[in-house]
Amino acid sequence: MADGFVVCKVPTTPDDQSEGFDLGLREALERSGDPAPSLIAHGTTVATNAVLERRGALTALVTTEGFADLLVIGRQNRPSLYDLWADRPEPLVPRALAAGVGERVGPSGEVLTPLDEGGARDVVAALLDAGAESLAVCLLFSFANPAHERRIAALARDLSPTVRVSLSCDVSPEFREYERASTVALDAYVGPVVERYLDRIRTRSASLGAGVVVMRSGGATMTLEEAVREPVHTLLSGPAAGVRGAVLVAGAAGMDDLVTFDMGGTSTDVCLVEGGEPALAAESSIGGLPFRTPAVAVHTVGAGGGSLLWIDPAGALRAGPASAGAVPGPASYGRGGTEPTVTDAHVVLGHLQPDGLLAGRLPLDTYAARKAFDPLASALGAGVEEVAAAGIAAVEAQMAKAIRVVTVERGRDPRDLTLVAFGGAGPMHATAIAAGLEVSTVLVPLPAGVLSALGLLTAPQATDVALTRPMRDPDPADVAALLAGLSDRASELLARQGAERASVQYRIDCRYAGQAHEVPVAVAAAPDLSRVATDFAAAHRARYGWDAEGEPVELVTFRVRAAGPEPRLRLPDVLPGGGARPLPGTAGYLRADLGAGDRFAGPCLVWGDDATVVVDEGWDAEVDRHGSLILRARGGTTPPDTGVAT
Repeated sequence: MADGFVVCKVPTTPDDQSEGFDLGLREALERSGDPAPSLIAHGTTVATNAVLERRGALTALVTTEGFADLLVIGRQNRPSLYDLWADRPEPLVPRALAAGVGERVGPSGEVLTPLDEGGARDVVAALLDAGAESLAVCLLFSFANPAHERRIAALARDLSPTVRVSLSCDVSPEFREYERASTVALDAYVGPVVERYLDRIRTRSASLGAGVVVMRSGGATMTLEEAVREPVHTLLSGPAAGVRGAVLVAGAAGMDDLVTFDMGGTSTDVCLVEGGEPALAAESSIGGLPFRTPAVAVHTVGAGGGSLLWIDPAGALRAGPASAGAVPGPASYGRGGTEPTVTDAHVVLGHLQPDGLLAGRLPLDTYAARKAFDPLASALGAGVEEVAAAGIAAVEAQMAKAIRVVTVERGRDPRDLTLVAFGGAGPMHATAIAAGLEVSTVLVPLPAGVLSALGLLTAPQATDVALTRPMRDPDPADVAALLAGLSDRASELLARQGAERASVQYRIDCRYAGQAHEVPVAVAAAPDLSRVATDFAAAHRARYGWDAEGEPVELVTFRVRAAGPEPRLRLPDVLPGGGARPLPGTAGYLRADLGAGDRFAGPCLVWGDDATVVVDEGWDAEVDRHGSLILRARGGTTPPDTGVAT
């Protein structure tokens, strides 16, 4: 990259991801000439992968008597309305390890039935004897009175001092029993995995004398200790960092209304950004499992460069969600993979640099990639190139659908947005997807393959607290007092991490009386309740197209974020270009040879060390002052018809 940044990308080390962390850090330090960093900001997918690959701890659930089937019953929602093969995800907690205890707390926190401590001790002992490595505790209305949950935690630690215990009153003190139970089960499930991983990160970074902060799902950072204490906040750590990086680079180009498109090896994450602010969500999901913690509102699909291409029972070509992973990886990596992937399709079609090295270090085997497509080509009665093109079209259809979820389904026209494409694979699909959505502008950042790492440098430390306390016709003093208490708690948690509070944000989830779901509204520390009602009506109208003027508004969940100072990061300028020239004998450019102001037209390829850009016919490219590629449609482009069913 330009002066001021050192970019380094190393292969994933799936057996121990901390090895990849160490390799990348030391290589970057060697290139920079610096002896050691003062602070390391880290985004991780360890928790994400543990859930998606079902490699977390053996987890037990302790709940109120009569509610042990909570995770099995769920919400009775069908995962896909018209997909005959779609199954609901299995709960993380086996039914045999879910048990109820005698107790009952009412919705206002009143104790209706005292905790049966002897029975609770027996239940916990039985779960531990059955092999439970981690306990999730979720009692009815514990957000209003956490005393019983805390007592069960004490009993568990008496029985087994080393057992990990996650409490819903700490992890997600909000209403909606199933979602709260799912959140605390996720926290308990990934907790031991994340703790082991971060312990290795701590050991590897200690020799450098550097502190480490970890990206939260909500787009801020936290200390290692905080990440270990509540690992559920790392479930969207990587995607959140990518969105922050996209906002930085696009903002430097004067673009604030975006849809971010982050395509990696196993999945693709998309997010709506309006006015330079990423959409935030109080509830997200991973692998079909909901969790209620503040998070950047990314929508994820299981489609990436390593996604396997296959034929479904109806005879259509599909992509993912199964993946070749990092080991053995795509067939073209030459590491033993034999099944065709999206990356192999790009190799077959010549999109990756001929005789070049992927990420500057990995040779690609074109013969192996073509051979992997032979069974599909034979089954479909088509040529290898034709099937490869159809496979790419299949994965692009999935990604376009994901973008519609965060735009069209939220009342936003994607044609008014810029598509910011990054990740190792995103820029290879950007113009084709944009054309199908009639998006006229695509931005590909200079460090596209490592944009999440850049985003980490822009994130302040922050902490979020929330509490459900439904109020109809509330007293303004009660509202202000509740927000003040949450603010003090958030500031205390931030100070515990060694950060000085620089800002506080307040939100209240509101709804019309009788509604089942809420809309968040930004408020002041001592809010004017008539203003809250007006702002809620406007937010409701923006989301749903209508509001109920004059209807009473209920305040439901109160949220506070305390944040430290925002890091000030300025993108360096790149040198002026001398006129873009393709490599001899190709329709491709080296990204390292391009400078500010260079212009060229598609169809062509742009090869970089960390990502390749496919510029389709009908698109013009220009390099901005920071090295970003700005791609603009000349008009009317649509993806080609491959002739193969997708």
